[in-house]
Amino acid sequence: MQGKVVLVTGANGFVGHYVVKRLCEEGMRVRALVRRPDAQAELEAMGAETMLGEITEKRAREEAVRGAHFVVHNAASLSSGLDEARQVNVEATAGLAEAALAAGCERFVHVSTIAAYQLRNGGGVLDEAAPLVTEGDTYAVSKAEGEQALSAVAARGLPTVVLRPAVIFGVHPTSFWGSVVPRSVAAGQFPLVDGGEATMGYLHVSTLVEAVVRSLRVGEAVGQAFNILDGHFRWREYTAFFSAGALPAATAEQVPAFMSFRGSFSTEKAQRVLGLLPRDNFASSMAEITGAS
Repeated sequence: MQGKVVLVTGANGFVGHYVVKRLCEEGMRVRALVRRPDAQAELEAMGAETMLGEITEKRAREEAVRGAHFVVHNAASLSSGLDEARQVNVEATAGLAEAALAAGCERFVHVSTIAAYQLRNGGGVLDEAAPLVTEGDTYAVSKAEGEQALSAVAARGLPTVVLRPAVIFGVHPTSFWGSVVPRSVAAGQFPLVDGGEATMGYLHVSTLVEAVVRSLRVGEAVGQAFNILDGHFRWREYTAFFSAGALPAATAEQVPAFMSFRGSFSTEKAQRVLGLLPRDNFASSMAEITGAS
């Protein structure tokens, strides 16, 4: 991959920051698409070329993919409004894929989420063949629709890889589970279902970055989706690191489906195809987050 051009979207965000750093270390020519001028200096110090632009703008997408061999698409919207979320998670994803296909990109790695699965009605072990969600939480629905839009472009010849990470831990100002949610928990505003006994998958951001690198290298990964996680935790185990008291109780119908899920996610496919082995790093991830807060 050395010397090849890779476009990274969402480069000024949590995951994008770590992806840019690693791909620069791999000797790739990283082109980082960013929304804010203040993010450019840090990315350029890593060795990346930066481009200012909005992923929702057709011209910005076409300019960003021009001459790129690979695309790593991290940009996503957490908006609570479905129309606004779809602009980024569905329409911009499809538009970027179209631009990548027209530009002759060799591979398009899309960072999705395990929340895109239909989680509400059961537990068990979910592999990559499990159905995607069609209604409910805005983020989950829009990310599932984004995968479907990407599949339509892939069917016309774009080589794609879809990564579905679980809850991502790591230190960064925009880390949702490392910075944003801990503040909510500390303020006593994070709801728990059944006292936090529901389970969820997790991974450290370094595991996701490794999955991105392997998705770019491994030929068999093309056309596949992969669950990416290191292990599973109970919500009460996570909130205990940040909460000074009782947290509000909620029913399954009052929270996104992944917060009441009682199953687990298979990593067999990621192990077999990508050679990506789960790591038991929940405690060390929590120590990293709490030590930085």
